[in-house]
Amino acid sequence: MRTWLPWVLLALSLVLNIFFIAGFFWTQHAMAMWRDPDERLEMLGDRLDLNQSQRGQLKQVIEQLRSKGQARMEERRTIRRQILDMALQPNPDRAAIASRIEEASHQRVQAMSDMLDTVLPFLASLSPEQRSKLKDLMDQRREGRWGGWGWGPWGQHRFGWAN
Repeated sequence: MRTWLPWVLLALSLVLNIFFIAGFFWTQHAMAMWRDPDERLEMLGDRLDLNQSQRGQLKQVIEQLRSKGQARMEERRTIRRQILDMALQPNPDRAAIASRIEEASHQRVQAMSDMLDTVLPFLASLSPEQRSKLKDLMDQRREGRWGGWGWGPWGQHRFGWAN
């Protein structure tokens, strides 16, 4: 009985090592696909069954959002720094801080409106099935990444008083 036990353990060890190595290489391949924006775009197009025209529209939308988003992110960072600097003054001017916050809010609303104007023509080109698939993909991503709609990465227990 003891003569075959080492062979079984060796075989089991080899199988587990093969799965481990295969998983490592598959993960490296999958991560490389997610790092390449063109590959991600292609994967999204495949999942939504987009035609060539829709793929071109999607690429334009993503490029526009990316270019506008980077500039706006720097603007928001600057405004936050200014608000913090104003608040840390020896005698902070509440009205000036509130005015700057109001300006930042207006810029955020304008950015969302611009984003909507950029995205809506693409969404209008999608069939009802494609829209449904897109919603499902967005829900899956949001659930996996943030723990659900509006609750953040810690799930519903992020705020004890919100349960």
